[in-house]
Amino acid sequence: MILDVDTGTDDAIAIMLAALHPDIELVGVTTVAGNASLAHTTENSLRVLDHIGHEVPVFAGAAGALVPSTAVSDQSERSRRIHGDLLDLPAARSTAQPRRAAEFLIDSFPEGGDVVLVPTGPLTNIATALTLDPGLAARIPRLVLMGGSHVRAN
Repeated sequence: MILDVDTGTDDAIAIMLAALHPDIELVGVTTVAGNASLAHTTENSLRVLDHIGHEVPVFAGAAGALVPSTAVSDQSERSRRIHGDLLDLPAARSTAQPRRAAEFLIDSFPEGGDVVLVPTGPLTNIATALTLDPGLAARIPRLVLMGGSHVRAN
């Protein structure tokens, strides 16, 4: 499984559940701006994995929407007030990988693979990866998507 997250409090739980579940191999976490800035969602993801003692590579992705929108900006600000910026965990000891999230996503889905992609935040990393490699869509065997809202956050 690959989680594509905008880690605030809710995605912290998703990371812990996936990383600690005995039947799931969490092969990577990609981060995107959403509930908080990219710097904070990446740091939060690293903090969670460090806290539970799991070494899973984290790849920072998109710092903003592909097409900026006032509605999205207002929505993101409301999300930040709900989720906060940084989780109340010790600062991360681990660091994000040097490769970008879109590159990692493209390389993680070879023809005939069985990795499940689970995005829980804005789909900007996936859109970027699909723009760079339009054939990627046909190679993703399963996508489990959390629905959101057009008018309100989450």
